[in-house]
Amino acid sequence: MKTTITTTTIHVPYLIEDYVRDVLKHGRQDDVDIVITGDRKTPPEAAEYCRMLEERYGISVLFMDVEAQEGFMASRPRLNGFLPWNCLQRRNVAILKAYDEGADIIVLIDDDNYLACEDYVGGHAHLGGVTDMDVVSSPTGWHNICSWLKDRQGRPFFPRGYSWPERVHDAPCTVGREKVRCVANGGFWLGDPDIDAVTRLAAPIDVTEYARSGNFALQKGVYSPFNSQNTAIHRDIVPGYFLCPGIGRFDDIWASYVVERIAWHMGDFISFGEPLVRQNRNEHDLWVDAHAEEAGTKYTPDFCRWLREIPLSASTYRECALELMHGLKKLIDGQPDNVLPCAKRAFFNHFIDGSLIWAESV
Repeated sequence: MKTTITTTTIHVPYLIEDYVRDVLKHGRQDDVDIVITGDRKTPPEAAEYCRMLEERYGISVLFMDVEAQEGFMASRPRLNGFLPWNCLQRRNVAILKAYDEGADIIVLIDDDNYLACEDYVGGHAHLGGVTDMDVVSSPTGWHNICSWLKDRQGRPFFPRGYSWPERVHDAPCTVGREKVRCVANGGFWLGDPDIDAVTRLAAPIDVTEYARSGNFALQKGVYSPFNSQNTAIHRDIVPGYFLCPGIGRFDDIWASYVVERIAWHMGDFISFGEPLVRQNRNEHDLWVDAHAEEAGTKYTPDFCRWLREIPLSASTYRECALELMHGLKKLIDGQPDNVLPCAKRAFFNHFIDGSLIWAESV
């Protein structure tokens, strides 16, 4: 089973060397490669560093500069025109490259995700197979995955993109044991977790421990977002997993809700937990982040409710993604202006347009 580790960066990706060493240490070098997409701001030294890693360790570390990405995307002109430069969503190109090269599991990391475990790739390797795993159910249809993480000061917190109306600290859940097929795995973060900017501004969180052993999955009908760092996706879901530019810091969040909705229909599951990384977060202006999260935060409750309401009948993730987006478009068009103001309608339509282009391009 081939695994491709992907990231995008405007820096020299020095942390990749630790991932390469971990791959070699655990004997996974024959089934692992790495794809990194740069941006217009990425220094030339990034490509040189990746070539050095490849020569030193004998593992393919492909760095795609601007020219290489333009050449690769030339056969998909609509998608290429939809993806701007100078944005985090250049990672879509790395995902697509890994998919085209036959990766079974595509791992997404950020350039500030530092290894905090052994056999990192092995922690994501259960995707696509049937695994005996704890499964969390909730009568609310939501589960706070971060309830299994411990903050240094014992404060509760939620993952970025979790619906605000659902943030009830004592929401009930039950844990059972089932054989499940997982198609995405959200690994957790020590240190600075992936939380919304408002929480960071009000009460910064420092994760010291993952309070479980092994991974858990969410039962059919239970939402929680997963992001695009320390996350692995199975190739089956790629046509339904689009990191849409132009919707602020909700590109990966809305992609995760779409995949969850389709997985419920397909009988698949999303898992969380291991492997662990430590996020030494790059410098951010939290007020800029908060502004970039504002629209998505306001619109997510309606988005998730509408996804539940749209019936699915297709048998592949690609066809389900198309079916879901067309159904969402019908719902949007049917809303009167006093219910769905122009700005909100435009936000949804942009996401739908991008997701359709992506599904049709994969």
